Amino acid sequence: MSVSTVRDDLVNRLIRYPGAVAARARILRLRLLGVRIGRQCWIRRVRIPRNPWDIVIQDHVALDDDVMLLTTGERRDAPRLIIGAGTYVNRFTMFDASETIKVGQNCLIGPFCYITDHDHGVEPGVVMADQPLVGGAIRIGNNVWIGAGSIILKGVNIGTGAVIGAGAVVTRDVPPHDKVAGVPARQIGSRWKGEHRHGRQSGG
Repeated sequence: MSVSTVRDDLVNRLIRYPGAVAARARILRLRLLGVRIGRQCWIRRVRIPRNPWDIVIQDHVALDDDVMLLTTGERRDAPRLIIGAGTYVNRFTMFDASETIKVGQNCLIGPFCYITDHDHGVEPGVVMADQPLVGGAIRIGNNVWIGAGSIILKGVNIGTGAVIGAGAVVTRDVPPHDKVAGVPARQIGSRWKGEHRHGRQSGG
C-alpha cells in the first residue's frame, strides 16, 4: 500500500468520524422518540415530522441526508412504514404513508423519489383541501432498484428484483425482475434470463 493511499484513507476517515458520532446520537434520540431501529444502521439528517412510533427501520439500513419519513393517522398496533434490512435510501427521497408502505430487503432507492400510499378524492363540488384521503398499501419486494426521481403511487406492488427507471411514475403492479420506465411506467425488459416481453405494460 502506497503512502498516498494510506494518507487518502486517513483523510477520509477523519471526514467521516464526526458524522459517525452524530449518527449514533441521532439513532439514540430517534429510538427514545419511538422509532424502531435495528442494528448497525447508518442514519444521516433524516426528517420525521410526526408519529415516530409508526416507523420500523430494520438492520443495516442506510438513510442519507434529508430523507423524509412522514406518516399520517391515529396510533395503531401495526407500523405504517417499514424499511427492510440492508436497504439504502438516497438523498431527498420522501415516504408518505397513511396506510402501509413496506420496503423489502437490500433495495436501492435513488435520490428525489416520492413514495406515497394515498392521494386525495376528486369528487365534484367539494374543495380539494376538504377531500378525504384515498389509500392503498404499497409493497416493494427484495433487491429492487428504484431510479432517481421516481414516483410510486398508492396500491402498487413491486416484485422482487425489479428495476424502476429514473423518473418513472409507477401506477400499476410491477412483476418480479421486470424493468419499467416512463410516465406512466411500462415494461421495457426483464432481468430474468435476458427476456424481453414486447408491448406488455408493467401491470401484466
